Amino acid sequence: MRPRLVSDRKRPYWRGQTAVEFALAASLLFMLMFAIIKFGLVVYSYNTVAHTTRECVRYAFVHGPGSQNPQTASAIQQHFQYAYMPGGAPLTVTVTFPQDSDFPSLQDARCSISFTYKIQIPFLLSKNLTLTSTEHMILSQ
Repeated sequence: MRPRLVSDRKRPYWRGQTAVEFALAASLLFMLMFAIIKFGLVVYSYNTVAHTTRECVRYAFVHGPGSQNPQTASAIQQHFQYAYMPGGAPLTVTVTFPQDSDFPSLQDARCSISFTYKIQIPFLLSKNLTLTSTEHMILSQ
């Protein structure tokens, strides 16, 4: 008969200890992974807002008050309010036509778009981020 050692009694519990350690480490790893994915979605959303703002100011410049096919600022705002954002979330669009300082008879185009992004990282935070982009197209250049 073989004598029992103290370490032999602990061996059946090693599997459980390994599972608990893996669960703790994996939960932290998955939270970090989801946070990185959410941050990537925030950057993607800001890029989309910036692209939409550039398209808006180009559209406003071509269809401004001095063009052959003029449109009002409210019509341009409605055109871009639901454009391009995933999920159809509305954008806050502001279109203005300020006077050009070099040519007082002509107007420039300025478009500002903001979007409220709700970021939710599991077990960490829930916060609203306002993503804003402004573009100005100058006629005199």
